[in-house]
Amino acid sequence: MGTELRGWTGAEAWIFLSIGDARAGAEASLENVIAAADSNNHAIPRPDEFSQAVGQLLGAGLVRVTNDRYSLTASGKKLYKQINSTRRGHIERFIDTAKVWRTAAPSAEAAIPWEVDRERFDQSWRMYHGWAQRWIQKHVRKHKA
Repeated sequence: MGTELRGWTGAEAWIFLSIGDARAGAEASLENVIAAADSNNHAIPRPDEFSQAVGQLLGAGLVRVTNDRYSLTASGKKLYKQINSTRRGHIERFIDTAKVWRTAAPSAEAAIPWEVDRERFDQSWRMYHGWAQRWIQKHVRKHKA
């Protein structure tokens, strides 16, 4: 095997940036990460997609998951800062990063087997969805008035 880095699926960029965005780089709950993921990609990751991406990011040493809280490691913060140094929209930033990581992942380390608790994921999604629906309804009423 050569020294060439293998590419990732693209979901890793989405989830990595969402973990960083969720609480401005501080430790974030799963519902905060889901909210940031929706903002970044206008979609909710599937639990298996989320698990695969987090496992890859854990193996690369870019994120940490402790007691159902998500955060960037020191090297993750450095990479997050580098990605955000180019001024561009949050969706463009995600797409550009995913494109690069599909051909040249930021790490050749193997993924760590990791799986999100599906019940916890569903609960977090429902919490986020309820908050988002209330926010939308409030702003729709505000603009109709």
